[in-house]
Amino acid sequence: MFATKTLAQGATALGIALTALSAPASADDQDWHYVKDMVLVSNTTPEIVVKNTAANHQLNSVDLGIQGSTIAVSVGGAVECLGTTSENAFKRHGAFLSEGAFGIGRTSLVMQKTLPDSNNINHVSDMDAKVFQLPKTLLANPAIDLDPVALVQAAADQAPDRLQYLRQDHVIMASLPIRWESTCSPYTRYKVKKETIIEAYADESFMTKDVPVKIVYKGDPQLTNLNAQVAKSVPNGGYQQAQPFKITSAQFPHEMPDHVGACPATKQFRVFYQGQGKGQLRIRIAAGNTPLHESGIIAYDSKDHTQNYAFDLGTPNGAATNKNTILTNLRVFVRSKGANENSWSGDYKLMDQAVWKIRCTPQMNPALGGAAAGGYSKDGANGNAGPTPVLPPKRATMPSEPVPALKRAQ
Repeated sequence: MFATKTLAQGATALGIALTALSAPASADDQDWHYVKDMVLVSNTTPEIVVKNTAANHQLNSVDLGIQGSTIAVSVGGAVECLGTTSENAFKRHGAFLSEGAFGIGRTSLVMQKTLPDSNNINHVSDMDAKVFQLPKTLLANPAIDLDPVALVQAAADQAPDRLQYLRQDHVIMASLPIRWESTCSPYTRYKVKKETIIEAYADESFMTKDVPVKIVYKGDPQLTNLNAQVAKSVPNGGYQQAQPFKITSAQFPHEMPDHVGACPATKQFRVFYQGQGKGQLRIRIAAGNTPLHESGIIAYDSKDHTQNYAFDLGTPNGAATNKNTILTNLRVFVRSKGANENSWSGDYKLMDQAVWKIRCTPQMNPALGGAAAGGYSKDGANGNAGPTPVLPPKRATMPSEPVPALKRAQ
Protein backbone atom coordinates (compact mmCIF):
# COMPACT_ATOMS: atom_id res chain seq x y z
CA MET A 1 0.00 0.00 0.00
CA PHE A 2 1.44 3.36 -0.95
CA ALA A 3 2.09 5.88 1.77
CA THR A 4 -0.73 8.41 2.21
CA LYS A 5 0.24 11.59 0.40
CA THR A 6 -1.84 14.11 -1.51
CA LEU A 7 -0.87 14.59 -5.13
CA ALA A 8 0.62 17.82 -6.32
CA GLN A 9 -1.44 20.37 -8.26
CA GLY A 10 -0.49 18.66 -11.51
CA ALA A 11 -1.96 15.39 -10.28
CA THR A 12 -5.13 17.10 -9.13
CA ALA A 13 -5.53 18.61 -12.58
CA LEU A 14 -5.23 15.15 -14.07
CA GLY A 15 -7.89 13.78 -11.76
CA ILE A 16 -5.78 10.75 -10.80
CA ALA A 17 -7.15 9.40 -7.53
CA LEU A 18 -5.05 7.58 -4.98
CA THR A 19 -7.18 4.48 -5.49
CA ALA A 20 -6.47 4.57 -9.22
CA LEU A 21 -2.74 4.70 -8.57
CA SER A 22 -3.03 1.64 -6.35
CA ALA A 23 -4.63 -0.39 -9.13
CA PRO A 24 -2.43 -2.85 -11.07
CA ALA A 25 -0.98 -1.53 -14.32
CA SER A 26 -0.47 -3.35 -17.60
CA ALA A 27 3.11 -2.45 -18.52
CA ASP A 28 4.78 -3.12 -21.85
CA ASP A 29 8.14 -3.55 -20.14
CA GLN A 30 9.54 -3.34 -16.63
CA ASP A 31 12.66 -4.16 -14.63
CA TRP A 32 12.51 -3.86 -10.84
CA HIS A 33 15.21 -3.97 -8.15
CA TYR A 34 14.19 -3.76 -4.48
CA VAL A 35 10.77 -2.46 -5.62
CA LYS A 36 7.57 -3.56 -3.90
CA ASP A 37 5.18 -1.89 -6.35
CA MET A 38 5.21 0.59 -9.22
CA VAL A 39 2.29 2.13 -11.13
CA LEU A 40 2.23 4.18 -14.35
CA VAL A 41 -0.91 5.80 -15.77
CA SER A 42 -2.18 8.34 -18.28
CA ASN A 43 -5.82 9.37 -17.91
CA THR A 44 -6.24 11.26 -21.19
CA THR A 45 -5.82 10.35 -24.86
CA PRO A 46 -3.55 12.87 -26.63
CA GLU A 47 -4.72 14.16 -30.02
CA ILE A 48 -2.50 15.11 -32.94
CA VAL A 49 -4.22 16.99 -35.77
CA VAL A 50 -2.93 16.52 -39.35
CA LYS A 51 -4.23 18.39 -42.41
CA ASN A 52 -3.30 19.38 -45.94
CA THR A 53 -1.40 22.68 -45.93
CA ALA A 54 -1.04 23.07 -49.72
CA ALA A 55 -2.81 26.12 -51.16
CA ASN A 56 -3.81 24.75 -54.60
CA HIS A 57 -5.84 21.70 -53.39
CA GLN A 58 -4.38 19.41 -56.09
CA LEU A 59 -3.86 15.74 -55.25
CA ASN A 60 -0.31 15.72 -56.61
CA SER A 61 0.53 18.76 -54.44
CA VAL A 62 -0.77 17.45 -51.10
CA ASP A 63 1.46 18.62 -48.24
CA LEU A 64 0.40 17.10 -44.92
CA GLY A 65 1.48 18.79 -41.70
CA ILE A 66 0.87 18.62 -37.95
CA GLN A 67 -1.22 21.49 -36.62
CA GLY A 68 -0.08 23.33 -33.52
CA SER A 69 3.33 23.23 -31.88
CA THR A 70 2.75 20.97 -28.85
CA ILE A 71 0.73 17.93 -27.78
CA ALA A 72 -0.65 17.59 -24.23
CA VAL A 73 0.35 14.27 -22.63
CA SER A 74 -0.61 13.39 -19.05
CA VAL A 75 1.65 11.08 -17.06
CA GLY A 76 1.24 9.99 -13.44
CA GLY A 77 2.44 7.21 -11.23
CA ALA A 78 3.81 5.96 -7.95
CA VAL A 79 6.59 3.77 -6.58
CA GLU A 80 7.08 1.91 -3.31
CA CYS A 81 10.43 0.37 -2.35
CA LEU A 82 10.76 -2.72 -0.16
CA GLY A 83 11.35 -0.73 3.02
CA THR A 84 12.59 -2.82 5.97
CA THR A 85 13.35 -6.40 4.92
CA SER A 86 14.96 -7.72 8.11
CA GLU A 87 15.66 -6.36 11.61
CA ASN A 88 17.03 -7.45 14.96
CA ALA A 89 18.34 -5.72 18.09
CA PHE A 90 21.62 -4.77 16.42
CA LYS A 91 20.93 -3.91 12.80
CA ARG A 92 18.30 -3.37 10.16
CA HIS A 93 18.34 -4.18 6.44
CA GLY A 94 16.12 -2.65 3.77
CA ALA A 95 15.76 -0.43 0.71
CA PHE A 96 14.58 3.18 0.49
CA LEU A 97 13.65 5.54 -2.34
CA SER A 98 16.71 7.63 -3.17
CA GLU A 99 15.70 9.17 -6.53
CA GLY A 100 13.30 8.93 -9.45
CA ALA A 101 11.74 10.59 -12.49
CA PHE A 102 8.82 10.10 -14.87
CA GLY A 103 7.69 11.42 -18.22
CA ILE A 104 7.66 10.62 -21.95
CA GLY A 105 9.97 8.14 -23.71
CA ARG A 106 10.59 4.42 -24.04
CA THR A 107 14.26 3.66 -23.40
CA SER A 108 14.98 7.10 -21.92
CA LEU A 109 13.02 10.17 -20.85
CA VAL A 110 12.70 12.81 -23.56
CA MET A 111 10.63 15.02 -21.24
CA GLN A 112 10.63 14.41 -17.50
CA LYS A 113 9.80 15.57 -14.01
CA THR A 114 12.14 14.41 -11.25
CA LEU A 115 11.23 13.20 -7.78
CA PRO A 116 13.07 14.73 -4.78
CA ASP A 117 16.37 13.00 -3.98
CA SER A 118 16.61 11.53 -0.48
CA ASN A 119 19.09 9.93 1.92
CA ASN A 120 16.36 9.17 4.49
CA ILE A 121 16.06 5.40 4.88
CA ASN A 122 12.47 5.83 6.08
CA HIS A 123 11.51 7.44 2.74
CA VAL A 124 10.23 4.42 0.80
CA SER A 125 7.51 5.74 -1.55
CA ASP A 126 6.40 8.70 -3.65
CA MET A 127 3.81 9.62 -6.27
CA ASP A 128 3.31 12.49 -8.68
CA ALA A 129 1.73 13.47 -12.00
CA LYS A 130 2.09 16.14 -14.66
CA VAL A 131 0.65 17.26 -17.98
CA PHE A 132 3.59 17.59 -20.39
CA GLN A 133 3.38 19.88 -23.41
CA LEU A 134 5.33 17.73 -25.87
CA PRO A 135 6.80 19.73 -28.80
CA LYS A 136 5.84 18.12 -32.10
CA THR A 137 9.51 18.25 -33.13
CA LEU A 138 10.29 15.63 -30.46
CA LEU A 139 7.96 13.02 -31.96
CA ALA A 140 10.80 11.90 -34.26
CA ASN A 141 13.13 11.28 -31.29
CA PRO A 142 14.13 7.56 -31.27
CA ALA A 143 12.78 7.23 -27.72
CA ILE A 144 9.30 8.20 -29.05
CA ASP A 145 9.52 7.39 -32.78
CA LEU A 146 6.05 8.51 -33.86
CA ASP A 147 5.40 9.96 -37.33
CA PRO A 148 1.73 11.02 -37.62
CA VAL A 149 2.13 12.41 -41.17
CA ALA A 150 3.62 9.12 -42.42
CA LEU A 151 0.79 7.15 -40.84
CA VAL A 152 -1.85 9.28 -42.59
CA GLN A 153 0.03 8.99 -45.88
CA ALA A 154 0.26 5.21 -45.52
CA ALA A 155 -3.47 4.94 -44.76
CA ALA A 156 -4.32 7.10 -47.79
CA ASP A 157 -2.03 5.08 -50.05
CA GLN A 158 -3.68 1.82 -48.94
CA ALA A 159 -7.23 3.15 -49.34
CA PRO A 160 -9.24 2.03 -52.42
CA ASP A 161 -9.50 5.68 -53.50
CA ARG A 162 -6.71 7.95 -52.26
CA LEU A 163 -8.49 11.13 -53.39
CA GLN A 164 -11.70 10.31 -51.55
CA TYR A 165 -9.77 9.29 -48.43
CA LEU A 166 -7.92 12.61 -48.27
CA ARG A 167 -11.12 14.57 -48.80
CA GLN A 168 -12.74 13.08 -45.68
CA ASP A 169 -12.03 13.23 -41.94
CA HIS A 170 -10.38 10.19 -40.35
CA VAL A 171 -9.04 9.07 -36.97
CA ILE A 172 -5.99 6.79 -36.84
CA MET A 173 -5.02 5.22 -33.51
CA ALA A 174 -1.33 5.04 -32.67
CA SER A 175 0.65 4.83 -29.42
CA LEU A 176 3.17 6.88 -27.49
CA PRO A 177 5.53 5.57 -24.77
CA ILE A 178 5.55 6.88 -21.19
CA ARG A 179 8.04 5.87 -18.51
CA TRP A 180 8.61 5.85 -14.74
CA GLU A 181 12.06 5.18 -13.30
CA SER A 182 13.27 5.06 -9.70
CA THR A 183 16.22 3.89 -7.63
CA CYS A 184 15.54 1.89 -4.48
CA SER A 185 18.86 1.84 -2.63
CA PRO A 186 19.72 -1.06 -0.25
CA TYR A 187 21.07 -0.08 3.19
CA THR A 188 22.23 -1.53 6.51
CA ARG A 189 21.54 0.42 9.70
CA TYR A 190 23.73 -0.36 12.74
CA LYS A 191 21.67 0.58 15.78
CA VAL A 192 24.38 0.64 18.45
CA LYS A 193 26.80 2.77 16.40
CA LYS A 194 23.90 4.72 14.88
CA GLU A 195 25.55 4.37 11.49
CA THR A 196 23.90 3.68 8.14
CA ILE A 197 25.75 2.18 5.20
CA ILE A 198 24.08 2.68 1.84
CA GLU A 199 25.01 0.56 -1.18
CA ALA A 200 26.94 2.83 -3.51
CA TYR A 201 25.66 1.54 -6.85
CA ALA A 202 22.00 0.54 -6.92
CA ASP A 203 20.35 -0.60 -10.16
CA GLU A 204 17.68 1.65 -11.60
CA SER A 205 14.16 0.24 -11.80
CA PHE A 206 11.74 1.26 -14.53
CA MET A 207 8.34 0.70 -16.09
CA THR A 208 7.27 1.70 -19.60
CA LYS A 209 3.80 1.69 -21.08
CA ASP A 210 2.29 2.51 -24.47
CA VAL A 211 -0.66 4.88 -24.22
CA PRO A 212 -3.13 5.40 -27.08
CA VAL A 213 -2.84 8.51 -29.27
CA LYS A 214 -5.48 9.82 -31.67
CA ILE A 215 -4.16 11.07 -34.99
CA VAL A 216 -7.03 13.21 -36.26
CA TYR A 217 -6.84 13.86 -39.99
CA LYS A 218 -8.91 16.84 -41.13
CA GLY A 219 -10.00 16.12 -44.70
CA ASP A 220 -9.68 18.62 -47.55
CA PRO A 221 -13.09 18.60 -49.32
CA GLN A 222 -11.74 20.91 -52.06
CA LEU A 223 -9.08 18.40 -53.11
CA THR A 224 -9.20 17.46 -56.82
CA ASN A 225 -7.21 15.35 -59.26
CA LEU A 226 -6.98 17.03 -62.67
CA ASN A 227 -4.76 14.26 -64.05
CA ALA A 228 -7.46 11.68 -63.30
CA GLN A 229 -10.09 13.81 -65.00
CA VAL A 230 -8.00 14.01 -68.18
CA ALA A 231 -7.47 10.24 -68.13
CA LYS A 232 -11.19 9.41 -67.98
CA SER A 233 -12.71 7.67 -70.98
CA VAL A 234 -13.54 9.89 -73.93
CA PRO A 235 -17.07 9.54 -75.47
CA ASN A 236 -17.62 8.33 -79.05
CA GLY A 237 -14.80 5.86 -79.40
CA GLY A 238 -12.53 7.10 -76.61
CA TYR A 239 -10.59 4.79 -74.25
CA GLN A 240 -9.97 4.25 -70.54
CA GLN A 241 -6.38 4.85 -69.41
CA ALA A 242 -4.70 1.71 -68.02
CA GLN A 243 -4.52 1.46 -64.22
CA PRO A 244 -1.09 2.65 -63.03
CA PHE A 245 1.21 0.30 -61.12
CA LYS A 246 1.01 0.76 -57.37
CA ILE A 247 1.91 -1.23 -54.25
CA THR A 248 -1.16 -0.88 -52.06
CA SER A 249 0.00 -2.86 -49.03
CA ALA A 250 3.27 -4.06 -47.48
CA GLN A 251 2.96 -5.39 -43.96
CA PHE A 252 4.77 -7.31 -41.25
CA PRO A 253 2.99 -10.44 -39.97
CA HIS A 254 0.79 -10.11 -36.90
CA GLU A 255 3.18 -12.24 -34.84
CA MET A 256 6.73 -10.87 -34.94
CA PRO A 257 9.69 -13.28 -34.48
CA ASP A 258 10.76 -11.90 -31.09
CA HIS A 259 14.09 -13.14 -29.70
CA VAL A 260 14.85 -14.48 -26.21
CA GLY A 261 18.20 -16.22 -25.88
CA ALA A 262 21.89 -15.89 -26.59
CA CYS A 263 23.20 -12.82 -28.41
CA PRO A 264 24.31 -11.97 -31.03
CA ALA A 265 21.68 -13.82 -33.03
CA THR A 266 19.93 -13.63 -36.42
CA LYS A 267 16.18 -13.88 -37.02
CA GLN A 268 14.25 -14.22 -40.27
CA PHE A 269 11.41 -11.83 -41.06
CA ARG A 270 8.84 -11.58 -43.85
CA VAL A 271 6.96 -8.71 -45.42
CA PHE A 272 3.69 -9.48 -47.23
CA TYR A 273 2.86 -7.15 -50.12
CA GLN A 274 0.28 -6.71 -52.86
CA GLY A 275 -0.66 -4.08 -55.41
CA GLN A 276 -2.31 -3.19 -58.68
CA GLY A 277 -0.89 -3.42 -62.20
CA LYS A 278 2.52 -4.74 -63.22
CA GLY A 279 5.96 -3.41 -62.38
CA GLN A 280 8.88 -3.58 -59.96
CA LEU A 281 9.44 -2.63 -56.32
CA ARG A 282 12.19 -2.20 -53.77
CA ILE A 283 11.71 -2.81 -50.04
CA ARG A 284 13.60 -1.00 -47.28
CA ILE A 285 13.55 -2.08 -43.62
CA ALA A 286 14.50 0.47 -40.97
CA ALA A 287 14.70 0.77 -37.19
CA GLY A 288 12.94 4.06 -36.73
CA ASN A 289 14.62 6.19 -39.38
CA THR A 290 17.84 4.13 -39.54
CA PRO A 291 17.98 1.75 -42.58
CA LEU A 292 18.83 -1.87 -41.71
CA HIS A 293 18.14 -3.75 -44.95
CA GLU A 294 17.30 -3.05 -48.58
CA SER A 295 16.05 -5.55 -51.11
CA GLY A 296 17.08 -5.86 -54.71
CA ILE A 297 14.60 -5.25 -57.53
CA ILE A 298 11.46 -7.39 -57.11
CA ALA A 299 9.13 -8.02 -60.06
CA TYR A 300 5.40 -7.99 -59.32
CA ASP A 301 2.18 -8.61 -61.22
CA SER A 302 -1.18 -8.07 -59.48
CA LYS A 303 -2.38 -11.35 -61.04
CA ASP A 304 -0.14 -13.07 -58.45
CA HIS A 305 -2.07 -11.43 -55.59
CA THR A 306 -0.27 -11.36 -52.19
CA GLN A 307 3.45 -12.20 -52.25
CA ASN A 308 6.07 -12.20 -49.48
CA TYR A 309 9.70 -11.15 -49.17
CA ALA A 310 11.99 -12.85 -46.62
CA PHE A 311 15.09 -11.28 -45.06
CA ASP A 312 17.34 -11.68 -42.00
CA LEU A 313 18.15 -9.19 -39.25
CA GLY A 314 20.77 -9.49 -36.53
CA THR A 315 20.28 -8.38 -32.94
CA PRO A 316 21.54 -4.81 -32.34
CA ASN A 317 25.15 -4.12 -31.42
CA GLY A 318 25.59 -4.11 -27.67
CA ALA A 319 22.39 -6.07 -27.05
CA ALA A 320 24.31 -8.87 -25.32
CA THR A 321 25.31 -6.49 -22.50
CA ASN A 322 21.78 -5.13 -22.00
CA LYS A 323 19.86 -7.14 -19.41
CA ASN A 324 16.56 -5.39 -20.21
CA THR A 325 14.14 -6.12 -23.04
CA ILE A 326 15.09 -4.08 -26.10
CA LEU A 327 12.16 -2.74 -28.12
CA THR A 328 13.05 -2.00 -31.74
CA ASN A 329 10.48 -0.19 -33.87
CA LEU A 330 10.82 -1.82 -37.30
CA ARG A 331 9.39 -0.02 -40.34
CA VAL A 332 8.85 -1.19 -43.91
CA PHE A 333 9.17 1.31 -46.77
CA VAL A 334 8.48 0.72 -50.47
CA ARG A 335 9.22 2.49 -53.75
CA SER A 336 8.00 1.27 -57.14
CA LYS A 337 8.26 1.58 -60.92
CA GLY A 338 5.62 0.58 -63.47
CA ALA A 339 6.45 -1.81 -66.28
CA ASN A 340 6.27 1.01 -68.85
CA GLU A 341 7.92 3.67 -66.67
CA ASN A 342 11.54 4.78 -67.01
CA SER A 343 12.12 6.04 -63.48
CA TRP A 344 11.35 4.97 -59.94
CA SER A 345 8.86 6.78 -57.73
CA GLY A 346 10.27 9.50 -55.48
CA ASP A 347 11.02 8.79 -51.83
CA TYR A 348 10.40 5.47 -50.12
CA LYS A 349 6.88 5.41 -48.64
CA LEU A 350 6.15 4.10 -45.14
CA MET A 351 3.78 1.12 -45.38
CA ASP A 352 3.79 -0.51 -41.94
CA GLN A 353 5.60 -0.69 -38.61
CA ALA A 354 5.87 -3.23 -35.78
CA VAL A 355 7.85 -3.73 -32.55
CA TRP A 356 10.60 -6.38 -32.39
CA LYS A 357 11.31 -7.46 -28.79
CA ILE A 358 14.79 -8.70 -27.94
CA ARG A 359 15.98 -10.07 -24.59
CA CYS A 360 19.51 -11.45 -24.40
CA THR A 361 20.10 -14.15 -21.78
CA PRO A 362 23.43 -15.35 -20.34
CA GLN A 363 25.00 -18.30 -22.16
CA MET A 364 25.78 -21.56 -20.39
CA ASN A 365 29.26 -22.26 -19.08
CA PRO A 366 31.29 -23.40 -22.13
CA ALA A 367 32.96 -26.08 -20.03
CA LEU A 368 29.61 -27.83 -19.71
CA GLY A 369 29.36 -28.05 -23.48
CA GLY A 370 32.60 -29.98 -23.94
CA ALA A 371 35.16 -27.15 -23.90
CA ALA A 372 38.38 -27.38 -21.99
CA ALA A 373 38.18 -26.87 -18.23
CA GLY A 374 38.74 -23.43 -16.85
CA GLY A 375 36.58 -21.60 -19.39
CA TYR A 376 38.76 -22.12 -22.51
CA SER A 377 37.79 -23.63 -25.85
CA LYS A 378 40.13 -25.37 -28.27
CA ASP A 379 40.34 -24.78 -32.01
CA GLY A 380 40.01 -28.21 -33.65
CA ALA A 381 42.11 -27.16 -36.63
CA ASN A 382 45.31 -26.10 -34.90
CA GLY A 383 44.82 -27.05 -31.26
CA ASN A 384 45.35 -23.48 -30.07
CA ALA A 385 43.51 -22.48 -26.94
CA GLY A 386 41.51 -19.26 -27.08
CA PRO A 387 40.40 -17.59 -23.83
CA THR A 388 36.64 -17.41 -23.37
CA PRO A 389 36.07 -16.08 -19.85
CA VAL A 390 33.09 -17.54 -18.07
CA LEU A 391 31.14 -14.87 -16.20
CA PRO A 392 28.25 -15.68 -13.84
CA PRO A 393 24.99 -13.84 -14.54
CA LYS A 394 24.47 -10.70 -12.52
CA ARG A 395 21.75 -11.02 -9.92
CA ALA A 396 20.12 -8.48 -7.66
CA THR A 397 20.37 -9.79 -4.07
CA MET A 398 19.71 -8.27 -0.70
CA PRO A 399 23.07 -8.01 1.17
CA SER A 400 23.14 -9.81 4.48
CA GLU A 401 26.33 -8.10 5.60
CA PRO A 402 27.42 -4.43 5.42
CA VAL A 403 28.44 -3.24 1.97
CA PRO A 404 31.22 -0.63 1.66
CA ALA A 405 29.64 2.65 0.71
CA LEU A 406 30.59 5.89 -0.96
CA LYS A 407 28.10 7.91 1.05
CA ARG A 408 27.07 7.78 4.67
CA ALA A 409 24.02 9.18 6.40
CA GLN A 410 24.02 9.78 10.14
